[in-house]
Amino acid sequence: MKILRAVKKGNSDVKIELDNGDVIYLSYEIFFKSGLRKNDEISSDRFSLLIEENKLFHIKQKAYRLLSRRIHSEFELRQKLSQKEYQRYLIDRVIDELLAKKYLNDYEFANQFADENIKNKLWGEKKLIAELYKKGIDKKIISDVVLDKFSEGNNLGNADQLAAKKFKQLAYKNLERQKLMRKIITFLLGKGYDFETAKQAAENALPDSTG
Repeated sequence: MKILRAVKKGNSDVKIELDNGDVIYLSYEIFFKSGLRKNDEISSDRFSLLIEENKLFHIKQKAYRLLSRRIHSEFELRQKLSQKEYQRYLIDRVIDELLAKKYLNDYEFANQFADENIKNKLWGEKKLIAELYKKGIDKKIISDVVLDKFSEGNNLGNADQLAAKKFKQLAYKNLERQKLMRKIITFLLGKGYDFETAKQAAENALPDSTG
């Protein structure tokens, strides 16, 4: 096959017309790196290789854009790339490269994810574990991160803050003390606190005179 024309399209692509009637679009970076010019002969094998390199280029660009916005787990990034219907073996190659370059690191992701959600959302241990599983984090990493963040068990101080906030939301309903207790405990369990921590925080939130 011979290249009849190579015309830049927009800011990032090159349109290549071949003498057999085929037309391909390559990113400017891939075209420039190939060294191809008008009237160059191109074999079927090289044609296929260029198509694959171009797909890889676009997958990498998508991955870099996602990572520039925030840190991702490997599972998260793989899922998002798969939504674009890229071929799995090409996604695997990109993921492997990102791991090798340390642009992906599940331990760093889990550690940052834990810090943000414990601080901003006051999550308890069980909630954090469940959410890290959803992000595809390995059990060993989850265990290490949870041990680090909750070395002395659930943070009663955070549970107290949540319980006090929930009490204010419920106070106007004039509920019996036991019903208030149950609602606050249920709320805290949903935030990932164990029963004993939730019960203690609920008791701390309720004035002795309630009910």
